[in-house]
Amino acid sequence: MRATQRLFIGFSSASFFIVGVGIVLPAWIAFHAGGSSLVGLVLLTSSVAGVVLAPLGGYVVDRHSRLTVTAVGQVIRASGLCVLALVEILPEGLSRSLLVLSAVLGAFGYALLAGAMSGLLQSLIPEAERMTFNMRLSFFNQAGLAMGTGVAGYAIDRLGSTTAAVLSACIALAVLPLLWMLTRTPSGRRSMKGLNPLSASREAFRYLLSEPQSLAAAIMVGLAFAVIQITNLLLPGFVIHALGGGSDLFGMLEMTAAIAGMAALAVAGIPALARKMARATATVLAGAAASLIVLSFVTNPLVAIVLYALAGMLWNLSRAAANGHLLTVVDSALIGRVQAFTTLLTGGLGGLIFLLPTLVPNATEAGLYMACGVTIVIATVLVGLWTGRRRYARI
Repeated sequence: MRATQRLFIGFSSASFFIVGVGIVLPAWIAFHAGGSSLVGLVLLTSSVAGVVLAPLGGYVVDRHSRLTVTAVGQVIRASGLCVLALVEILPEGLSRSLLVLSAVLGAFGYALLAGAMSGLLQSLIPEAERMTFNMRLSFFNQAGLAMGTGVAGYAIDRLGSTTAAVLSACIALAVLPLLWMLTRTPSGRRSMKGLNPLSASREAFRYLLSEPQSLAAAIMVGLAFAVIQITNLLLPGFVIHALGGGSDLFGMLEMTAAIAGMAALAVAGIPALARKMARATATVLAGAAASLIVLSFVTNPLVAIVLYALAGMLWNLSRAAANGHLLTVVDSALIGRVQAFTTLLTGGLGGLIFLLPTLVPNATEAGLYMACGVTIVIATVLVGLWTGRRRYARI
């Protein structure tokens, strides 16, 4: 592995460390500032901001140097963490506004990073090697995410949330020199004269409609994230109502899935296996969705732990494979806007998923697992068939 690739992995895993911090720290501060209702507002703001700002982020990524946009995105995220640090310092009446501002900054910074780093990866890694590299990258990203959540919790306990937020912002800024070492990497910038964010988004949409493989890859990313969103939403209730367990079982399930998922990503990083994964993205995604169906029948905690570990492997592999396939088939000049489309798709599916308990209040978690699993399997098959027909029609 070349030095530039190692630097890219280092920066990416550090970036996901900040993502992990962002999962724990804002929710903790919001809960102590205004209870669960304020936590919900912060999470909703982050989700809505991500969807609304995604097209602008995609436009910026494809118009400017990917290295510059990556650095700007990281600085914006650090600024969001600094705003968090002010919540417990400034008057209580400003808490809600500061938390909302922090959520918006975090969402926009992440939108810039996601697209810009995808473009950097495409410029660093030859097309034939992208799936293998992305599998390895996903392993380190997952490790960074896990460390971020753990370190954030420990730092809050030992240092307080304000100090934890400031230190996290410093870490986000401290890794920026890794980007300066990548200055010889082609930026992937494309001339977009005469295009505004709206017309640039229309150009990307026309591109997706004319390139069935790229559109299918973007949809697969959205479906892979939908599986994760469904699991996160329904697991607490499923543990209590179907398995008769408590927080200890809930934690055990999450831990085994995370460990098994990282192990699967480590193995999938072997080049021969990664190449096979590239040809089996839809199959792995269908298997991940099918695991939801199987899980809906489980009532024994021990069986659930084993099954959840296997499901964790499939969920992590499907997400990494879908992202790797997207980076392989999408034109580098439009990767920022295509990533923005996947963000819109993920946000839209997430909004629908998160409303399921409200829309069908009498449904059990097991029933929703079954229904969602069947729906995603059918959607995956239909996307595969549609792509095959479009490819055959062009021959």
